[in-house]
Amino acid sequence: MDYLLSTLLFLLAMSSFNHVSSFASLPPYKDHCGSIVPESTATELTRNSFPFDDHHTGYFTGGDGIIDGGTSSYQYLILQPFSIRATEFSDLFKVEASVSLATSITYYYPVGNFSYGDRLRHGGQHRYRRRHVRFNLEGFWSESSGKVCMVGTGSGYSKEGKHLNLHVVFKLDNVFNVSTITTLVSGSLVSLSSQKDESFEPISVLMFPKRNYNYTLDSTEVANEFSSGTDTAKGGFSLNSLSFCSRPLSREIKGLQLEFSSECTSSKNCTPLSESSGQLPSLMSLKGIECSLDNNKHRLRVMVRLLNSSDYWVGQSFNPKNTLVGEGWWDEKKGMLCVVACKIMAKASSLAGSHVRDCSIRLTLRFPSTLSIRSTSTIVGQIWTNKSTHDTSYFKKIAFNNGEDARLGIFQAPKYEYSLLEKVKKSCPTQKPMKNKGKRYPDVYSYDLRFDMKVSESNKRVAWGNSYPFAIGDEVSSSGNSFSNTTVDVPEVKLNSTGGLFNISYKISLWFNSTNVSKSLLNQSSLSVMISAEGVYDVGAGTLCMVGCRGLISNSLIPTAHSVDCEIVVKFQLPPVDAKNGIFIKGSIESTRKSSDPLYFKTLELSSSAFYIEAAEKVVWRMDMETIMVLISTTLACAFVGLQIYHVKKHPNVLPLLSLVMMAILTLGHMVPLVVNFEALLAQNPKKKNFVFGTVGWLEVNEIAVRLITMVAFLLQFRLLQLTWSSRKSDESNKGLWLAERKASCVTLPLYAAGLLIALLLKSKRDGDILVITPVNQHHSSWENLKSYGGLVLDGFLLPQIILNLFSNMRENVLSCSFYFGTTFVRLLPHAYDLYRTHNYAQLDNGSYIYADPSADFYSTSWDIVIPLGGIAFAIIIFLQQRFGAHCVLPQKLRGSKVYEKVPVFAESEAEVETTNL
Repeated sequence: MDYLLSTLLFLLAMSSFNHVSSFASLPPYKDHCGSIVPESTATELTRNSFPFDDHHTGYFTGGDGIIDGGTSSYQYLILQPFSIRATEFSDLFKVEASVSLATSITYYYPVGNFSYGDRLRHGGQHRYRRRHVRFNLEGFWSESSGKVCMVGTGSGYSKEGKHLNLHVVFKLDNVFNVSTITTLVSGSLVSLSSQKDESFEPISVLMFPKRNYNYTLDSTEVANEFSSGTDTAKGGFSLNSLSFCSRPLSREIKGLQLEFSSECTSSKNCTPLSESSGQLPSLMSLKGIECSLDNNKHRLRVMVRLLNSSDYWVGQSFNPKNTLVGEGWWDEKKGMLCVVACKIMAKASSLAGSHVRDCSIRLTLRFPSTLSIRSTSTIVGQIWTNKSTHDTSYFKKIAFNNGEDARLGIFQAPKYEYSLLEKVKKSCPTQKPMKNKGKRYPDVYSYDLRFDMKVSESNKRVAWGNSYPFAIGDEVSSSGNSFSNTTVDVPEVKLNSTGGLFNISYKISLWFNSTNVSKSLLNQSSLSVMISAEGVYDVGAGTLCMVGCRGLISNSLIPTAHSVDCEIVVKFQLPPVDAKNGIFIKGSIESTRKSSDPLYFKTLELSSSAFYIEAAEKVVWRMDMETIMVLISTTLACAFVGLQIYHVKKHPNVLPLLSLVMMAILTLGHMVPLVVNFEALLAQNPKKKNFVFGTVGWLEVNEIAVRLITMVAFLLQFRLLQLTWSSRKSDESNKGLWLAERKASCVTLPLYAAGLLIALLLKSKRDGDILVITPVNQHHSSWENLKSYGGLVLDGFLLPQIILNLFSNMRENVLSCSFYFGTTFVRLLPHAYDLYRTHNYAQLDNGSYIYADPSADFYSTSWDIVIPLGGIAFAIIIFLQQRFGAHCVLPQKLRGSKVYEKVPVFAESEAEVETTNL
């Protein structure tokens, strides 16, 4: 205990020494900061309100040479004060702090219409850590001038990987105790190294003070401007239950889509940005800097970024040219956020000297209480200016919404209002609710109503897509993914007419992989189509019939408010939950317009595999049962081989009469799975995990146990093959057995070759692959067919022994009854199980078969009858041959003449072997 305590004290002392030494080796303060903030002797620690938090975040640009950055990175700075000490002067304070620079390079890869970011860790692209640099600083802060100057040291790596000892000076302006919207803390971090290889590009810094902030833009005149706005519909967001500052609204809302006036053809008078490249921004994000409750009023400081879609999704470093900063408050009566925003003015090459001006921009954001097929956005708002039309800063009103991203987070879900149900009645055939005739279809609230799909036009695949329920009855999904209710017993949902019909709304997204499709269906600016639909779902029949609306986007690249085409009918037919065959969702998207109409498009055919949750649960149970069956079958195979080994040990004279071909077939039957799945014997390959069942850990353990038992069976079977071969080699004088084996092989191998050809033809005819085999799946199909025929050969493993018995005219009990009947039972049991599985489970092609795998043998209703009958017949023939002689199964005319020859045996007796001329 004393040793541990001493070690702990030593480590604390060392860390303190390192902290002190890091400041002891600082560059001289007077040489670099004396003219900016004078130096003074520090006295005691003070609780003076330094205008930065313990971890204050800011933004920076530059730093090339010590940190990886660029336009594809998100660069940020963290200022962490250690101590604030008073000095001999009342407005001068000594500051010890650290500054950390970090970049987060984000790579986005497209998945359909969405993008998902994956932050790349250092090491995958760079050998050295160049995404985080930390400096220990010491200096002084002048409260009256608002200036901070500090010197310090840090360490980093060059691009070549060389370790660098860095000396820097850090300067800040406008660091006041009290701040307003116009207070921006800007500064720089500059290298003091005289050596070129240890210096770096100057860094510009910008921060927003948070402590002691005064809201100054909220006034009666400004409030009147929001009251006179055109969009005054009350929102659906309430603050009764949770605090405003705990909502995501106080953090960041991303991906808001901008919609400009149709008159906007360029950035002139259409964007609030001071400088523009000529292209209008298309996306906006709103991030909360600080949130507080002041005089029973929720207030929020926000930062608004306006970006192009190409810049938005690949990441972008802080740029004041496309950023607005503002103050907002929540209007409880109208249920909306009101924001007064200002422009940030900065130099083209530096953030230093940035300042705020022109607070004429207004922004409102609200959450509609009611959604419809033409308005499915859960976040809407407007941006405008109070400038006159003649002012150079004037711009036309801009609308924004969250587009197709209807996720609400923890916000209250609004209600859905149907507007096209009368049109649904005309477009969809009138049908009475079908009575349940033993078939069950997915529940209206189940996750089974979400599905991906293949889209075809004129029998040619042109796109893929997905669809999910947006609303059931008047209830909107609270997350865009699922509903709060899981059963149909929900009072809020009103049935259309009877207990089997439900009003339902859908979101359908299509992504086209080719431009060789109907141009009228595509948005001219992209290869994607989003359809909102509403209609009726019949639970009793599994039918969905809806009227859809698609957005019509102009050829212009400018994002403007667009009209919709609602002359679309969408239909789906879902299979029963307990269907055994044909578990596919079929559907169509049709245009009800005339073929001469410019908006007319050819009918699109939709199809999707229906893998229901209930079916998935049954499959998991089936896989569990199949694993147990494999364990039992493989254990029985080990036992039967062991009994045969015991039989030949007890009767060694029968060993030479065993068929080497049969022994080789059985040995290979156990060896091939071990060789193919050797990697799985040690550890599961994560690349081959099934999406649905890949996380079932106990299943992986059972698979390893199966392979271990298979290895035991292989070793026993190989031992039996070795004993047979050794007995043959040691009995060289008995040439008759080698001759009989050769003759049997000459008959068996051509039979196998002919059987392979016939079986492949039959299987190809059944699968419809005789004439249509694509180069992509040809190799896979050939391998599967070869595996299937290998299983068929194993099912008839007794055939080589039967033929050898005929040529050698055997009369001994070569095989034990338990071996040939037991092994036959083990080989034929999967076919009996397949008959049961076919009538009780849906046929799937997802790699979930553990026992009676269709790719490892011939499985169908006919094969499951023919193969067991053949296997039983072979076992009966062996039984008759061993009891009445090998030729008892042949007609009398084919039994031939008997020839006897003496064969010397190393024992003192002679054995008489009877051979026959066939």
